[in-house]
Amino acid sequence: MVECESNLTFICPVAASLFSFPPTFLLTLSCLLIFYSHTHTPTAGEDAYFQKVQGSGVILIPCDNRDIGRMELVVRVMDEDFGKRDDLLGELVIDAADLARSGQMKSFPLSRNGKPEKGQVVMSAKMTPFASLFPTNTAATTGMAVSRVALKDQCLVLTVHSATGLRKADWGGRNDVYVQCYRPPPTKDIVAGKKLPGPDKKTVLPEGTTTYPFAFQLRNDAPGSAEIPAGDRAHVRYDLYANASFANWRDPSSRRTISVIPNRPTPKLELLSPAEHSTPFSPIYGCSCCGMKCCKEEGMVSTSLKLNRRAYAPGEKIEVGGKVVNDTKKDMPVSVVLRQYIVLHSAGRSATQSRSDFMLSQGLVSAGGELDISSFSPCITPHVFPSFSGGVEGPINRSFYPCLKWTYSIEVRAGSGKDSFATAVHSRIPILVSTAPPFAEAVEKARSMRNDVTIDNPWQIFDFAVHGPEPSETTPKITGEEDAGRVMPATGIGFVTTTDYSEDRGRLGPEPRYQPVVNTFDNTTLLSSDGTDPPSPSAPAAQHAATTITFSEEQSNGGVTSLLSSLDDAYDKRKAVGEWIRDHPDGALKLTPDDVSSILSKVTFSLDQASVAGEIAAGFERSGNLTCAHIVSAMRTCKYSMSDVAKAMAPFANDPQNKGAVLDQLDYSFEKGDVAKYFRK
Repeated sequence: MVECESNLTFICPVAASLFSFPPTFLLTLSCLLIFYSHTHTPTAGEDAYFQKVQGSGVILIPCDNRDIGRMELVVRVMDEDFGKRDDLLGELVIDAADLARSGQMKSFPLSRNGKPEKGQVVMSAKMTPFASLFPTNTAATTGMAVSRVALKDQCLVLTVHSATGLRKADWGGRNDVYVQCYRPPPTKDIVAGKKLPGPDKKTVLPEGTTTYPFAFQLRNDAPGSAEIPAGDRAHVRYDLYANASFANWRDPSSRRTISVIPNRPTPKLELLSPAEHSTPFSPIYGCSCCGMKCCKEEGMVSTSLKLNRRAYAPGEKIEVGGKVVNDTKKDMPVSVVLRQYIVLHSAGRSATQSRSDFMLSQGLVSAGGELDISSFSPCITPHVFPSFSGGVEGPINRSFYPCLKWTYSIEVRAGSGKDSFATAVHSRIPILVSTAPPFAEAVEKARSMRNDVTIDNPWQIFDFAVHGPEPSETTPKITGEEDAGRVMPATGIGFVTTTDYSEDRGRLGPEPRYQPVVNTFDNTTLLSSDGTDPPSPSAPAAQHAATTITFSEEQSNGGVTSLLSSLDDAYDKRKAVGEWIRDHPDGALKLTPDDVSSILSKVTFSLDQASVAGEIAAGFERSGNLTCAHIVSAMRTCKYSMSDVAKAMAPFANDPQNKGAVLDQLDYSFEKGDVAKYFRK
């Protein structure tokens, strides 16, 4: 909360809605700071677990060097209510500096109004330099220098792991739990047996414009932005939101929507082999209503559909085969469509299902004739959002379930042309809309394998896809625009208004709008048409021109010297490393632990280091050359982002049995357990 006695200005130096970011992108802007932070788990009930999603439950609190000795914080567990004041579920006061020194997760009992209350909260903490988490040199990149009042020495990283055994505050529903913390006002004493003092709500900013820095990482497996045509509100959306909370309900606010490009899902080998489906002769009717056939049978029609694989990226050409046999006395319309299946889940676990169709090609089969589907015009995968399985792994409970998921199939239909009441005969093959096209050699390998996999239900396709951080054997990992593809507007969706009317009543500036986009791969050729060798296994389908370097340098260290030199002047170091890896795939495979350390030593901002480490690890993908020694070297260079760097690289390690050397680099026991989960079993 901020109460200002001077004019309030919200600063967003870039029109974020005009840009698209990969999940590993580090966004650095300047804006006004929220007085205290909180972490939120809706419909959690009596037990809220914040660490089910990696990176959640984290609260950053800038502080000074004097706070390293002692730092009192009031921690409140709250139940969010709409239309009335939020309920206090419990509170406590902690010495956050002492918690940080312990290096442990600790459980704290709750109180309310000075008396013991049901429930406990589990937290951990660590101190890190302010400049490792907040960009302090923003003048060159944003045109605005950070205000002196905003600069601090240290930052407390407080992680709320869980709040359990809570009292029930909502008689007709479940607790919407969030946790907030603040420093107790210096003018008020904390008295045992009494209610803890509330936050100081009269913070006064100095006159003029105060610029606060912030930066954050997008999760490596973040679901991509999506606008889904189902219900009145179905989307995956990322907003940058800032507001000042006043006594009245019309708080000044600013919102910018960004687009996140996903790098998952990708197909497993089973989806890269050919598939077919046939529907035998079936009757067709001129009219049907509510499942009842109202007209005389017009004859029999059969359909068959063949695909060269069951996974395509947006913009890819689909090789479609099959035929339609028309044993009626009427010409019959035929269409090939991409069908999208959508499931929405409410908080009460009720489900709504919806479908949308995208026309790929169409034709006409004459009465008593046959039509070869391959004679249709080329079918191109529309610029649709990649398949999404809901982002939830088991066990699924009421407070942690997929609220939105979608998948696709390709269908050939005969019948139901202009007459919407006519019946149709169709053949259907479920497909995965992947985030990237497959490697040529992966397709060849799949075709040479025996594949008895049958996928009848469109949702079964997710059993044969890679969703997590583990390496993909079939596609390149898309971490930025340098990898391949081109960002294009999503098919059938124009500009979207992103106003949240419950939060934006006091909006400053125009109504926020953005154009949903998709990373597309138009005209991508995986196999050469003249029979020459396919692309190298270590290189994705789309290659970029190699950087010119001397022969001796290339032979000596794979061009690492040129990379290190370029990083001195590169603002976006993740992109610079990614481009070098794509241009020097063989050199990337030969990087030594010392090379990895040298590269990361050029990345001085800690929040950048994990994304750069992820780029380096992706360069080893499918080669098996990355070892725990590489990870240890990287961690020793990245003192303040050790666990994040380890998480980015661990899935690619070919010697997970040596993960103990990696875990030994971490000081906190809870971080060791978290990092250990990222190694392959």
